[in-house]
Amino acid sequence: MNPILRQIADFMSKRQSSAAIDPIEIRPSLLPYLYILEVETDATGRRRLRVRLTGTAIDRTFGRSLRGAHLDDFLHGPRSSDVLNGFLACAEHHTPIWMRQVVELHDKPPRYVEGIAYFMEPNLIYGGLMLGEVPGEDVGPSFESLAI
Repeated sequence: MNPILRQIADFMSKRQSSAAIDPIEIRPSLLPYLYILEVETDATGRRRLRVRLTGTAIDRTFGRSLRGAHLDDFLHGPRSSDVLNGFLACAEHHTPIWMRQVVELHDKPPRYVEGIAYFMEPNLIYGGLMLGEVPGEDVGPSFESLAI
Protein backbone atom coordinates (compact mmCIF):
# COMPACT_ATOMS: atom_id res chain seq x y z
CA MET A 1 0.00 0.00 0.00
CA ASN A 2 1.20 3.50 -0.79
CA PRO A 3 2.67 5.13 2.38
CA ILE A 4 0.30 8.11 2.21
CA LEU A 5 -2.69 5.78 1.91
CA ARG A 6 -1.34 3.74 4.85
CA GLN A 7 -1.35 6.89 7.00
CA ILE A 8 -4.91 7.71 5.94
CA ALA A 9 -5.96 4.10 6.62
CA ASP A 10 -4.37 4.21 10.09
CA PHE A 11 -6.28 7.41 10.87
CA MET A 12 -9.63 6.13 9.54
CA SER A 13 -9.37 2.71 11.19
CA LYS A 14 -9.58 4.39 14.60
CA ARG A 15 -12.93 6.03 13.84
CA GLN A 16 -16.37 4.44 13.70
CA SER A 17 -18.49 7.35 12.50
CA SER A 18 -18.13 10.59 10.60
CA ALA A 19 -18.85 12.43 13.86
CA ALA A 20 -15.56 11.03 15.23
CA ILE A 21 -13.54 12.68 12.46
CA ASP A 22 -12.12 16.05 13.37
CA PRO A 23 -10.39 17.59 10.32
CA ILE A 24 -7.90 19.33 12.61
CA GLU A 25 -6.57 15.90 13.65
CA ILE A 26 -5.73 14.97 10.02
CA ARG A 27 -2.13 15.68 9.04
CA PRO A 28 -2.08 18.54 6.50
CA SER A 29 0.12 16.50 4.13
CA LEU A 30 -2.73 13.95 3.76
CA LEU A 31 -5.52 16.41 2.95
CA PRO A 32 -4.82 16.68 -0.83
CA TYR A 33 -5.46 12.92 -1.21
CA LEU A 34 -8.69 12.64 0.81
CA TYR A 35 -12.20 12.25 -0.52
CA ILE A 36 -15.68 11.85 0.97
CA LEU A 37 -18.52 10.05 -0.82
CA GLU A 38 -22.16 10.13 0.24
CA VAL A 39 -24.13 6.91 -0.14
CA GLU A 40 -27.53 7.73 -1.66
CA THR A 41 -30.46 5.46 -2.41
CA ASP A 42 -32.77 6.51 -5.22
CA ALA A 43 -36.53 5.83 -5.50
CA THR A 44 -35.88 2.41 -7.10
CA GLY A 45 -33.59 1.31 -4.25
CA ARG A 46 -30.43 1.68 -6.36
CA ARG A 47 -27.41 2.92 -4.43
CA ARG A 48 -25.31 5.72 -5.89
CA LEU A 49 -22.21 7.44 -4.60
CA ARG A 50 -22.07 11.24 -4.75
CA VAL A 51 -18.75 13.03 -4.29
CA ARG A 52 -19.00 15.42 -1.34
CA LEU A 53 -15.35 16.44 -1.11
CA THR A 54 -12.06 15.83 -2.90
CA GLY A 55 -8.59 17.01 -2.02
CA THR A 56 -6.55 19.21 -4.32
CA ALA A 57 -4.36 16.36 -5.62
CA ILE A 58 -7.48 14.46 -6.70
CA ASP A 59 -8.92 17.56 -8.37
CA ARG A 60 -5.62 18.07 -10.20
CA THR A 61 -5.62 14.44 -11.37
CA PHE A 62 -9.09 14.79 -12.89
CA GLY A 63 -8.50 18.34 -14.10
CA ARG A 64 -11.57 19.62 -12.25
CA SER A 65 -13.50 19.36 -9.02
CA LEU A 66 -15.70 16.27 -8.82
CA ARG A 67 -17.83 17.70 -6.01
CA GLY A 68 -21.51 16.89 -6.54
CA ALA A 69 -20.88 14.29 -9.27
CA HIS A 70 -21.90 10.63 -8.96
CA LEU A 71 -19.09 8.09 -9.36
CA ASP A 72 -20.98 6.16 -12.02
CA ASP A 73 -21.17 9.34 -14.14
CA PHE A 74 -17.41 9.68 -14.58
CA LEU A 75 -15.79 6.30 -13.93
CA HIS A 76 -14.87 4.68 -17.22
CA GLY A 77 -12.66 1.96 -18.61
CA PRO A 78 -12.72 -1.82 -18.74
CA ARG A 79 -12.61 -2.29 -14.94
CA SER A 80 -14.73 0.66 -13.81
CA SER A 81 -17.58 -1.64 -12.76
CA ASP A 82 -15.14 -3.49 -10.46
CA VAL A 83 -14.14 -0.20 -8.85
CA LEU A 84 -17.75 0.93 -8.41
CA ASN A 85 -18.75 -2.47 -7.00
CA GLY A 86 -15.84 -2.27 -4.53
CA PHE A 87 -17.13 1.06 -3.20
CA LEU A 88 -20.70 -0.23 -3.05
CA ALA A 89 -19.58 -3.37 -1.16
CA CYS A 90 -17.72 -1.14 1.31
CA ALA A 91 -20.96 0.80 1.86
CA GLU A 92 -23.15 -2.28 2.18
CA HIS A 93 -20.92 -4.44 4.39
CA HIS A 94 -19.06 -1.62 6.21
CA THR A 95 -15.78 -3.35 5.34
CA PRO A 96 -12.79 -1.15 4.54
CA ILE A 97 -11.26 -1.86 1.15
CA TRP A 98 -8.01 -1.22 -0.73
CA MET A 99 -8.16 -1.13 -4.53
CA ARG A 100 -5.53 -0.69 -7.22
CA GLN A 101 -6.17 -0.40 -10.93
CA VAL A 102 -3.78 0.05 -13.84
CA VAL A 103 -5.26 2.23 -16.56
CA GLU A 104 -4.13 3.39 -19.96
CA LEU A 105 -5.17 6.95 -20.74
CA HIS A 106 -4.98 7.95 -24.41
CA ASP A 107 -1.34 8.05 -25.60
CA LYS A 108 0.14 8.25 -22.11
CA PRO A 109 2.13 5.56 -20.33
CA PRO A 110 0.12 3.21 -18.06
CA ARG A 111 -0.80 4.70 -14.69
CA TYR A 112 -2.00 3.19 -11.48
CA VAL A 113 -4.90 4.48 -9.45
CA GLU A 114 -4.75 3.23 -5.86
CA GLY A 115 -7.27 3.97 -3.16
CA ILE A 116 -8.76 3.04 0.17
CA ALA A 117 -12.34 3.37 1.37
CA TYR A 118 -13.84 3.30 4.89
CA PHE A 119 -17.58 3.39 5.56
CA MET A 120 -18.55 5.81 8.33
CA GLU A 121 -21.99 6.08 9.90
CA PRO A 122 -24.45 7.37 8.96
CA ASN A 123 -23.92 7.18 5.17
CA LEU A 124 -20.44 8.32 4.16
CA ILE A 125 -17.33 6.74 2.69
CA TYR A 126 -14.03 8.37 3.60
CA GLY A 127 -10.85 7.49 1.79
CA GLY A 128 -7.70 8.40 -0.03
CA LEU A 129 -6.64 8.21 -3.67
CA MET A 130 -3.23 8.20 -5.37
CA LEU A 131 -2.21 8.19 -9.02
CA GLY A 132 1.21 7.37 -10.42
CA GLU A 133 3.19 6.00 -13.33
CA VAL A 134 3.66 2.25 -13.66
CA PRO A 135 7.27 1.17 -14.21
CA GLY A 136 7.85 -1.23 -17.10
CA GLU A 137 6.59 -1.44 -20.66
CA ASP A 138 4.39 -4.53 -20.83
CA VAL A 139 1.78 -3.54 -18.26
CA GLY A 140 -1.84 -3.75 -19.33
CA PRO A 141 -5.07 -2.79 -17.61
CA SER A 142 -5.66 -4.67 -14.35
CA PHE A 143 -7.63 -4.51 -11.11
CA GLU A 144 -7.07 -5.87 -7.63
CA SER A 145 -8.73 -5.31 -4.27
CA LEU A 146 -8.42 -6.49 -0.68
CA ALA A 147 -10.33 -5.97 2.53
CA ILE A 148 -8.19 -3.98 4.99
